[in-house]
Amino acid sequence: MKRVLMVAVISIFLSSGCRKESAPVAATTQPNDPAAFVAGAESWTTTSAITNRKYQVSIALPPSYAIGDQVYPVLYATDANSQFGTLVETARLLSMAKETPEIIVVGIGWPVGHFINTIAPRALDLTPTADPSWVETATRDFPKNGFPPPEGSGGGAGFLRFIREELIPSVERKYRTTPSDRAYYGFSFGGLFGAYALLNNEGTFRRFVVGSPTLWWNNRVMFEQEKTYAETHKSLPARVFFSIGIDEDNEFPHSVSDLREFARVLTERRYEGLTVGTHFFEGERHNSVLGATISRGLRFIYAKE
Repeated sequence: MKRVLMVAVISIFLSSGCRKESAPVAATTQPNDPAAFVAGAESWTTTSAITNRKYQVSIALPPSYAIGDQVYPVLYATDANSQFGTLVETARLLSMAKETPEIIVVGIGWPVGHFINTIAPRALDLTPTADPSWVETATRDFPKNGFPPPEGSGGGAGFLRFIREELIPSVERKYRTTPSDRAYYGFSFGGLFGAYALLNNEGTFRRFVVGSPTLWWNNRVMFEQEKTYAETHKSLPARVFFSIGIDEDNEFPHSVSDLREFARVLTERRYEGLTVGTHFFEGERHNSVLGATISRGLRFIYAKE
């Protein structure tokens, strides 16, 4: 079963990447052509002194940023290699329709290009605990499918420290932000990391969008971490949106029931300051639910309180 889950995880977003594409017509570039990135965005690489790993950070500013002195909420998002563009443009369209406020989006990825190449680093940075048996299986099977082997697992604590102690201070020095209104977005392994960050938040984020989290990781270790948290905490101040596609059970057995249980446990704890929203999308699978998760999630976390 673990192998089935592992193979399913690495397959997300790969269907389009495996097809042979025809050459574009008249594909020529000119010196003054605009950069092929999201409009109003910039990107740089940084090496963390905490993890000793290199990351690619992309920042997308709202259209009004250049014409005033307004400050903005910031949404920090993982898996930027594959999801940054969708997230940014969805946020901009929703703010145009006055369904959400204008926000700054900070995408966190790795300077390795296509999402396929992030399979190795994300397995380390986005998992909260080490699972040597998973790494052993993945190291054996990933190359058979043409993917690089994982770089390990269980780096979530260091990755969260990188975000909290290095990235956020850097962003808040450079841009006009609202430090009291930070949000987190993550999907799949990023959703797993989101659940971990929620329970180890220390005031870092006020809002969370947690999409299709891989709660099966390491024998459902997040359930144990939540139980441990509840033993010493009565409050969990955050506004959290959980979602998943109903048909994901066909790819990841028990993933829907795992999320239902996790959301139920959080709600029944009656943590002070916690607001939980959920949506289980009919007819959606792991790949297809991404856009719906972003749209519904942003509207929920930024709804008037």
